[in-house]
Amino acid sequence: MAANTPMGAKAAMRALMAPRSVAVVGATERADASSSYVMKNLMRFGYQGQIIPVHPKAGTIFGLPALHSLSALANAPDVAVIGIAADKVIAALEEAGSTGVKAAVVLASGFAELDEAGSKRQQQLIEIAERYGMAICGPNCLGLFNLSSGAALYSSSLSTNLQKGHFAILSHSGASAIALGNTGRFGLSHVVSSGNSAATDIPDYLEFLATDDQTSAVGIVIEAIREPEKLAAAMEKMHAANKPVIALRAGRSERGARATAAHTGSLAGSNDAYRAFFRRTGIIEVADMDGFMETATLCLDLKNRPTKPGVAIIGVSGGGVAHVSDIADEVGLSLPDLQPETVARLEALLPPFATPQNPLDTTGVVFADSKIYQDVLHALADDASIGLIVATQDAPVGLDDFCASEYLDIAEAVLDYAETGKIPVVFMSNLSSGHHPDVEAKLSNVPVLRGTKSALTAVRSLITRNTVVSWPDRTTTTKKNLPADVLTEREAKRLLAAEGLPVPSEQLVTSADAAAEAARQLGFPVVMKIESPDILHKTEAGGVKLGIGSETEARTVFDAIIASARAYAPNADLRGVSVQEMVKGGIEALVGIVRHEPFGFGLVVGIGGVLVELVKDSAFDLLPIDLTRADAMIGETKLASLLDGYRGASKADRMALAELLVKVSGFVAQYGDDIEAIDLNPVAVLPERKGVRILDALIIPRKRD
Repeated sequence: MAANTPMGAKAAMRALMAPRSVAVVGATERADASSSYVMKNLMRFGYQGQIIPVHPKAGTIFGLPALHSLSALANAPDVAVIGIAADKVIAALEEAGSTGVKAAVVLASGFAELDEAGSKRQQQLIEIAERYGMAICGPNCLGLFNLSSGAALYSSSLSTNLQKGHFAILSHSGASAIALGNTGRFGLSHVVSSGNSAATDIPDYLEFLATDDQTSAVGIVIEAIREPEKLAAAMEKMHAANKPVIALRAGRSERGARATAAHTGSLAGSNDAYRAFFRRTGIIEVADMDGFMETATLCLDLKNRPTKPGVAIIGVSGGGVAHVSDIADEVGLSLPDLQPETVARLEALLPPFATPQNPLDTTGVVFADSKIYQDVLHALADDASIGLIVATQDAPVGLDDFCASEYLDIAEAVLDYAETGKIPVVFMSNLSSGHHPDVEAKLSNVPVLRGTKSALTAVRSLITRNTVVSWPDRTTTTKKNLPADVLTEREAKRLLAAEGLPVPSEQLVTSADAAAEAARQLGFPVVMKIESPDILHKTEAGGVKLGIGSETEARTVFDAIIASARAYAPNADLRGVSVQEMVKGGIEALVGIVRHEPFGFGLVVGIGGVLVELVKDSAFDLLPIDLTRADAMIGETKLASLLDGYRGASKADRMALAELLVKVSGFVAQYGDDIEAIDLNPVAVLPERKGVRILDALIIPRKRD
C-alpha cells in the first residue's frame, strides 16, 4: 500500500506528531479514564485542530458531539487515540486502519510487557500497522505532546509550566518523560512516551524530528535497541541536520548478561556493546538524569561547536579551579598548557602573585575590575590550543540579593565576551543547585551549567562527539560454515591458519613414542597439550606442559597429561596430545570475539595469559574494524605500555597485533553465522617486525534452536 512507501511512512509520522484532527476512541468524562485526560489536555492546551470524541453510546463529551464509531466519519482523522481496554484495542485499530486513519496512540497496557496473551495481541497490533502503513505510539504508553500545536495526546496531567522550545524528549519510560520534561531547564518541542514501541520506535521519531523546524536537539530515554541499522540510518539524518542526540539508557546492569565459556564474555558485557554503538553512530550517552539535563542545556544553548578539543578553565579561587581540574581529569577532559604568548598576556593583565596557567585563578582582583576578567577571556580565546572556555563561578542560590550582587559584574563580563569572543564560553556552578537567579538572569546568551562532574562530562561529550555514522552495511551474507563438530584447539588453529592467521606448527599424537618423534621433528623445546573437545580450559585440567626438552621427557609428559586429563574429566573424549612448536618470548595478549545481539559481534583485546579475568585490562569495539581502529583499541589498554617497551624493555610488534585484529574481524565476517565466541589466548606478540603467534584458540559454536 502507498502508506508503506517512504512517502507514506513520512505522512503517517506527520499525522502522529503534528495531527490536524484527532479522534479519541473511548472518550469519556470519567475523571480516572485515560481518554478523559487526553480530552482535557487537548482543550486545555489550545489545540486548534478538530477533536472528535468516539463512544458507542455517543452523546456529548466535554461539550463536543460524539460519534458511535470511527467508520461513521465522512473524513478520516489524522490520528486516533485508543483509550480503551487492551482486549478491545485490536478491533478499534482494525477499524481505524480500514477507514484511512494514518496514525494511532494506544494507551492501554496488557501487551508484550504482561504475558503470552499480551504478546500475541502486540503482534496483531504490529500486523495492523504494517498492513495499513500506520504509525502507532505505544502500546502501554502515556502518549505524546506537540507543544507548538497543542496536540496533547497524553493520558496524564500536563503542567502548564512546560515551556515551548526546541528540545524533543523520546522515552520508552513514561515516568522518565514526565521527570525530564518538567525540569524547567529547557523549552520543549515534543514529549513522547512511547511505551512498548511495538510498531513505531525511536528511529521513526528521529527521522521525523530530523526535518522538524521546531526541534534542534533530541534526548532519548531508551530501554533497548531492536534495530541498530534503522537507528544508525536515522542518526545519519540527524547529523545531516546538525541536531545532536542524547541518550540515557535504562537497565545497564550486567545481571542479565549472557555468560559464555570464553574469557571474552567476562571482559565485554552488553554495556560495552551499547557504548560502542553509541560512539559509532554519534549518540551522546549520559549516565544519569543530571547528565541528561546539563548535556541538553549545552547542546541547545551553545551556538557554535568548539573546533578544537582543548578546554580552558577560569575561576577566581585557586582551590576552586583545582577542584574543577581534578574532575576534568576524572572525566577525560583535555586541559592543555597555555602557549607562551598567552602566558605573557596573562602576566601583563594579572597581579604578580597570580600564576598564568590552565586552569587559571584570576585572583580576587576581578571583583574590583571586571574588565580584567573579560580581557583574560579574550587572551585565552586567542590561544591556539583552546577551543572552549569554562568560566567556573559559584554564586549559591541561598545568597541574599546583596551578596549575590558581588558576582553580577563577572557574569556581565562573560556575557560581553560571548558577544564578540572567538571561541565559545560556558558558565558553570560547581553546585548542582546552580547559581543565584540574579546571576543567571545576566547570562541570557551563555550556556549555564550546574554540577561539576555533570557539566564537564557534558562538555567533553560535545567536544568529542562523532558526527559521522560508521555503522556497517550488514547485507553481505556469510560465505563459509564451520565444521559440524565442536572444534578442538588444534582444529580451531588449523581453521584460523587456513584464513591467514599465524599459528605455531604442531602434530597430534596418540602414544608416548609418537610424542617423542613429533617433538624431535619440531625441534626442542616443545609444548604439549591435551586434545579434547570436552576440555575447554586445558591448564585447569593439568593438560598443558611447556618447555619439553628431550624425547624422554616427551614420553613422560604424554603419559602424565593423559592421566591428569582423565582424572579431571573422566567422561571426556581424549583424542591424544598435541605437540607444538614452542614460541619463545613475546608479550601475552588476548584477542576475543563475543556475540552481542542485536549488534552482532564485538572484539576484545587486552593483556592475556592465565590472569585475564584478574587483570581485566581490555578494549572493546563492535565489528568490523579497520587497522586505524585496531591500533587505537590497543592504545586504550595497559597492554600498549608493555608492547611499547615498558621500563626499558624491548618493543614488541604492536602493528602485527593490530593487523591480527583486522584479520580476526575478517574471519568473523566469513564464519559469523556459526560462531558464538572466540578466545585467542594467549597470543604471543614477538619483538618488532617478528610478528605474532596464536598459541591457544577456542572457537565456541553458536547454539541453534
